[in-house]
Amino acid sequence: MKHMIDLFDSFKPGKRFRPGNFSLMVCLLVLGMFGFSSYGYAQDGWVTGTVTTKQGETLIGVSVLEKGTLNGVTTDVNGKYSIRVSGNAVLQFSFVGMKKQEVGVNNRSLVNVVMEEETENLEEVVVIGYGVVRKRDLTGAVSSVSAESVKGLPVKSVDQMIQGRASGVFMVQNSGMPGAGATVRIRGGNSISGGNEPLYVIDGVPVYAQAGSSQTTLSPLNTIATSDIESIEVLKDASSTAIYGARGANGVILITTKKGKAGRTSVSFDMYAGFQNIRKKYKLLNAAEFEQLANEASVNGGGQAIYDPNVIPETTDWQKLVRNDNALTQNYQLSISGGDEKTKFLTSFNYQTQDGIIKATELERMTFRGNLERIVCHGLKFGTNLSLAHVTTNKAGVSALEMMLVAPPNIPVKDAEGKYTKQNRLGEIFTNPMAVVNDKVDKNKQLRVLGNAFGEWEIIKGLTFKSTIGLDLIHSDNRSYTSMTINAGEVVNGDGNASNDKTYTWVNENTLTYIRDFGPHAVNALVGFTQQGSRWEMMKAGAQGFLNDNLQMNDLGSGTVAKTPSTGVSEWSLMSYLARINYSYNGKYMLTASFRADGSSRFGANNRWGYFPSAAVAWRASEEGFIKDLNVFSNLKIRLSHGWIGNQDGIGTYPSIALLDKMAAVFGDTKYMGYGPSQVANPDLKWETTRQTDLGIDFGFFNNRLNLTADFYYKKTTDLLLNVKIPATSGFDSALKNVGSVENKGLELSLSGDPFVGDFSWNSSFNITFNRNKVLSLGGEESIVPAGGNKSQGMDVSRLLKVGEPIGIFYGFVGDGTFSTTDDIKNSAQLKAKPGDIRFKDFSGSDGKPDNKIDDYDRKIIGCAQPDFYGGFTNTFSYKNFDLNVFIVFSYGNDIYNANKARLEDMQGTWNQSRNVLNRWTPEHQNTPVPRALTAKATSRSWDYLIEDGSYLRIQNIQLGYTIPEKILKKTRLIRSARVYASLQNFFTFTNYSGYDPEVSLYGQDNVGMGYDYGSYPSVKTVLFGLNLNF
Repeated sequence: MKHMIDLFDSFKPGKRFRPGNFSLMVCLLVLGMFGFSSYGYAQDGWVTGTVTTKQGETLIGVSVLEKGTLNGVTTDVNGKYSIRVSGNAVLQFSFVGMKKQEVGVNNRSLVNVVMEEETENLEEVVVIGYGVVRKRDLTGAVSSVSAESVKGLPVKSVDQMIQGRASGVFMVQNSGMPGAGATVRIRGGNSISGGNEPLYVIDGVPVYAQAGSSQTTLSPLNTIATSDIESIEVLKDASSTAIYGARGANGVILITTKKGKAGRTSVSFDMYAGFQNIRKKYKLLNAAEFEQLANEASVNGGGQAIYDPNVIPETTDWQKLVRNDNALTQNYQLSISGGDEKTKFLTSFNYQTQDGIIKATELERMTFRGNLERIVCHGLKFGTNLSLAHVTTNKAGVSALEMMLVAPPNIPVKDAEGKYTKQNRLGEIFTNPMAVVNDKVDKNKQLRVLGNAFGEWEIIKGLTFKSTIGLDLIHSDNRSYTSMTINAGEVVNGDGNASNDKTYTWVNENTLTYIRDFGPHAVNALVGFTQQGSRWEMMKAGAQGFLNDNLQMNDLGSGTVAKTPSTGVSEWSLMSYLARINYSYNGKYMLTASFRADGSSRFGANNRWGYFPSAAVAWRASEEGFIKDLNVFSNLKIRLSHGWIGNQDGIGTYPSIALLDKMAAVFGDTKYMGYGPSQVANPDLKWETTRQTDLGIDFGFFNNRLNLTADFYYKKTTDLLLNVKIPATSGFDSALKNVGSVENKGLELSLSGDPFVGDFSWNSSFNITFNRNKVLSLGGEESIVPAGGNKSQGMDVSRLLKVGEPIGIFYGFVGDGTFSTTDDIKNSAQLKAKPGDIRFKDFSGSDGKPDNKIDDYDRKIIGCAQPDFYGGFTNTFSYKNFDLNVFIVFSYGNDIYNANKARLEDMQGTWNQSRNVLNRWTPEHQNTPVPRALTAKATSRSWDYLIEDGSYLRIQNIQLGYTIPEKILKKTRLIRSARVYASLQNFFTFTNYSGYDPEVSLYGQDNVGMGYDYGSYPSVKTVLFGLNLNF
């Protein structure tokens, strides 16, 4: 009998039929003929029953086998079975993830079984590149964010799931606009000209996720519904990221979506809805205060008062008019999943809308996700993951952000004829904010198809071949129109534009994995070959000179002036070979080694291939006898890793080859179009290379109820891609070369624990990261003023890269109060100044000594956008059916260049001003840093008055939930669990920053331009109410 069972077991998943079993099978077949004859002497009968879990859930596809025979059935969709057996038979029940059970029939006709989870097989695993590894065998630095940690929380984006929950990850939401992207840095920025964003991999497919260098650029990750995410792993050190080679230098974020599970079909419905409002308002002058300031500025400039002080004007609150108070946001998610031992499926549907707190800004998203896995036959499995998303956004109101603050408050929205006002009382033109939010069009529609199909074959026990084909298609359609009611549109009789972008990215990955345990030895080995290619296409057209605004951009042909159309195509490809081995001895000593070779179309012919090795070791000291005897540690592991990774992003598609571009030439009276060189070739161009060392230690106390992880890291990036000056004889001013270097070093600490369990439970987690960034080399230059930046408010000249300093420093003059008397001016370096003007410090001349002049030699480093430390703090409390979650994020030591102050405190009398100008210099009020009002701008220099401390502590989320008791739900016979909650998001921020929000990034993901704020979309605070149902 035992041999027959062993034979049957050989046909189960995970077992292999061996040729040696053939003779045994023949013998059993012969013996079976005699066995069947004796079988008839027992009393046969039908046995039925239901198989459930401890929680009462029915299980589909449970194997029910009469012990010692091949007689078996499986449970149906209701967990029921029916089998004809003898009265003294023993039934064997088996199911993946559950303990195998044997139950005697004992002449019963009804046998119900409750199965228990096989806890020994549920050891925690961590997703890594191209596979998984047991957490206890992990040698690298990986932070995990599970769906369980944000369960029930109304998290709107992937970025929000990560922020404050993973050590080493610094995230800044670029703006409060619906759908806006975020800037993410893992262990600091490595590059100056190249990309600094991490690589995102969704279900094994590397995807495009760059949000661009603008705070209003939409995030491609908005196409993912966070309710579909099972887990997020952040790979940080070289041991974890080197397997991604030329794309791993900035870290890798692995996103794993939810999959179907064997068991009864389950349906879940989640929704939330609420209201959003501006978190903070700018305090501006009213109409009377504005006119008083204008009169003062005019008189100080030698003119006369402009407005009659005896007439009190009516105030137009442009901020209030443009705001969309109590903006609605709502989200609905329906998921259906289930399966049996052979087939598992999940489908989900998500619908989200978010009205912006500025009129004419909004987002609508619809997504569908489906995945299916099927064991076709013994050892062979196929599967597919498919995601469809359609996102519509409107950002027309963004154009009103600046003018709603500075538009004159003494001007009505419309004039006596009912037309939008376009001039102030002095006849100067301004853009009416209400005309923008009512009549401007700026819409984007994005369709994204992301999916993959795979086949997996277990060739022999432990050896598995897997082949995956993935596709990422993004189709973006943009339409904009500036109407004639807006100044810019009136000048050209309407301005319409239409464009579309298409990005097709495909990937093919083939891996061979071998996972086996041999006594104390455990091996997890991988080899693979991957290919990836991408094609981008763009078309753009526009027109001006329309008869009216009726058709807008929907009929560009009706415009009398056609803009020059443009099209574009680019392609890139990547081919890679990879290998990795994880080895563990006795659960104590671990080794990981990996290697990847990447061939990229982007780089020069002489450096087409790059090679990226890494190695890591770990010692689980808590398994040593002398450590166990201490009775202190439930876990103690020391990790060390070192390796090289590359960066090929952010430099375009063809950076190494000579390019031509269209050029115009005039001969006589005729204009001719032709082509000329636009980029010099560099066949030696190669990727930036980051070498990283990580030393980590993991502590576990009190049976791992308290855990502490510490990681110290050092990263040095060489061969930075920089545009450097080249001889003028080349015909070019500069060329892209590998010349610079930069370093990042820091410390990460993560602490988590369960101080209380039981009716009252408390789960807490805290993480903090200290990172120091420094420029080591700039290709022979001591400092560089990088190109780009907004030229207004001195922002373009405040950007500086300097050897020995971090990326992100601000450069400018240092103020020293204001001049009070003419005697002060005579003894200063600003002899043309007047009382009430800004006094600047004279630090240096060309010889390094003060020269009684204020010039570029007096500029200093006046701030830095890099934080000293940042992190997050999460606490979840529960008492019986109530739960409370409090989530805090913080950042300390980062400065912000608040260019809004330069505009809102220029006091020229033309534009509205901040109420800070009420503290301006006057003969009666001289002790102030705010200069006098003057029609000529006080200064256009970048100076330290514009630099503010951007440190903050924010209570990001407070949520109170209640789970409805099961005894109430049982009466419905439909709902298995139900929870309701209320949530406050972004309600409490403690900061000294005077702008809308200290979490801001005017230049989006631009590493050099971090920390600037000018005309930003305000951040929001939200009240939400939600419901979670499971059926």
